[in-house]
This record gives sequence, C-alpha cells and structure tokens, in this order.
Amino acid sequence: MADAPDNMPEQAGGPSADAESRPNQIVVLRDYCTRTHGAACDRCALACPHDAISFAEDGRPVIDADACTRCGICLGICDAFSSSRVTMIDVHARIRRIALRGEDVVLTCKENIFPGLEPAANVVVLPCLACLSPEFWTLVLTENIPVRISADLAYCAECDRAGDMGELLYSHAVQTAEEWSGQSVGYLDVIPEKENLVKDLANPEGVDRRSAFTNLVGDVGDIASGKRRLRNSEVLQQFYERKERARARARLNLVDGVQFNEFVPAGRTKKTMWPKRQLLLEAIDRNPDIAERVPVVISETDCSLCTNSLACVEACPTGARFPSPEDGTLDYDARYCIGCGLCVDACPHGAVELVETTAAVFAPDEDEHPQA
Repeated sequence: MADAPDNMPEQAGGPSADAESRPNQIVVLRDYCTRTHGAACDRCALACPHDAISFAEDGRPVIDADACTRCGICLGICDAFSSSRVTMIDVHARIRRIALRGEDVVLTCKENIFPGLEPAANVVVLPCLACLSPEFWTLVLTENIPVRISADLAYCAECDRAGDMGELLYSHAVQTAEEWSGQSVGYLDVIPEKENLVKDLANPEGVDRRSAFTNLVGDVGDIASGKRRLRNSEVLQQFYERKERARARARLNLVDGVQFNEFVPAGRTKKTMWPKRQLLLEAIDRNPDIAERVPVVISETDCSLCTNSLACVEACPTGARFPSPEDGTLDYDARYCIGCGLCVDACPHGAVELVETTAAVFAPDEDEHPQA
C-alpha cells in the first residue's frame, strides 16, 4: 500500500476489444447513471477536461480511451464512474488504516511526484485531487482524521492530466466539505518521503552515530521479534475497518438489493444506495450536527393530488419510492432519493416536485419514514 502512485486507475475503459487486457480501467456502472433511466444529466461530459465522454443511444456514458488521461475527475463528479481496481470505498479504507496507525494522512497528486521521490507510507497519491467528492472529504473530516494536502497548485495550470478543471473542482470539493463539517484540511509544503533503516548511519549529519546505531539495533530487534511487523500490519486494521463499516450500515439501516413485496408485479422491489450518499450518511451518523449545513434536493409528493398510480415508483432509479409492503400505498425513503427528477416527469397528475432542503431530512423520527 505504500507505493501510492499506483493506487488509482491508469486506463480508460472504452468499449474497445482489448478492454480485458487493461488491468486499471475507468468503468461505467449503469446502475448509478440516471441517463440510462431517461434523465438528461451530462455533468460528467461537462467536467471532463478532454471531452473524452460521450453518450450512446441508450444514454450510457462512453469513454474514449485515446482521449482519456485517466485524471479521475469523473469519479468525483458521478457515482456512475469507478476504477476497476480501486473504488472510493477502498481509498477511504486506506486513509482510515493510516489514521489507525497514528499517522497523519497526506494526499497529493501524481503531478507532484518527481522521479526519485519515494512517498512515505502515509502518503496517498491520486491521479488528481479532484477525483474525491465533497461527500468523501466530509466523511474523512467528521471522522476527525488528520488529513493534509501536499500539492503545489502552480502545477495545475500546466497539468496535462486534468488542467485547470482539476484545480477548480478539487478546491470546490474541499471548501464545500469544510463548510459542511466545520473542520479544516491541513496543508504541507513538502511530501513526506519513505524512511530507510540505515538512513541515519549513511547520513549521520545532525545525529550522534552511536545513537543512530542504537536506534538501528532496536529496529532490527523489533523486526526479528515481530513487533515491527505487528505495528505496521494492516491485516488487523482491515479487520476493524470491515467491522466498523458493518456497524455503520447497521446503524443507518441501509438496505441494498432486492426486497420481497407482494404489492409489485414481480413480487419484489430493489433499493440501491448510491456511494456518495452513503458516504454523506455515514458522515452525518458521525456528527449529526452537520446535517443542517448540507443542502440537498429531493422529491416531495402533494398527497392531495396523488392518486397512488405509482408511476413515480416505476421511474425511480434508486428505490427511494416504493409500494408499502403493508398496504401497497406509496412509501418513500428520502435517504435514497438523489433528486434526479425522473419521478416528477413520470407523475401523470403533477403531484411530485423537487424541493431544496437540508440533510436533516435524512434523520427522521425513529420508526418513521420521511414524508413522501
């Protein structure tokens, strides 16, 4: 995990014949794309600094592998894009493991890594800092993880990978997360480098040679006894990470996948929690006070106009709208609503509209659903 420059995608995933030969693709996840459900969203194409994203007839985003520089901006913009090797959940898990070791987390981009520089184990090197969303930064900050950025923004303007768009989106994401969380991201002028056990002996300037040798002997002793391996082992940290995520999902009562429901034709409904919303919900679970500071757009139903046709249920891509398993009437879970507006267009009676509110709506009274 210490070799951070290779921990993010390096290949674009267009529909080319040799796609399987590319181990680090950027792939499109249809379940998280509203265009495949009929929406007119084109944020990913607008954000791409090299016009590498177009859309197929069915609305599916298509990546031009030749034009794509693998900057990862699309990952920060939309859940429909992911690395075939490392997801945002994986990056977050790595950041938490670094913090569990008692180290500050340092984030930088590949443009700041020069030949000969070996980043330390607590440095996470991204293709571009813009590949991290505001929700991602918010969760990290609400977890009180000491995170710092070490990057010279002067390189952004001349960056062939992301250019000015990268700086614009990354700065916006960090600023937004700081406003939501009430916490701040730190900055470093120098990227920490990997240490060597014999560094002090080879370069004794500023340190007593006997002390350097004593420290080296202590390190070697730790290695021989397994203590150093135990301190630096990520196996136990990964175990705690999995348990923590399981507890978070249990607290949030999030359900993905198929649920049986006799009031729908197929006898089952499907709910899909989008990754960025999950990150935000976990952040709110960590610190409920931030909910009022997070603006969201969700759908709302005028019950006086609703005839319970459930046309909105058919249009909903996440399962936020569903027939109640108890009596078949419209039910709603705002936590799954992404404000795509497909339900608004689908309702034949104009009973649904989009409203601006805050993330406090995601924390309803116990045993109650948010108002449909």
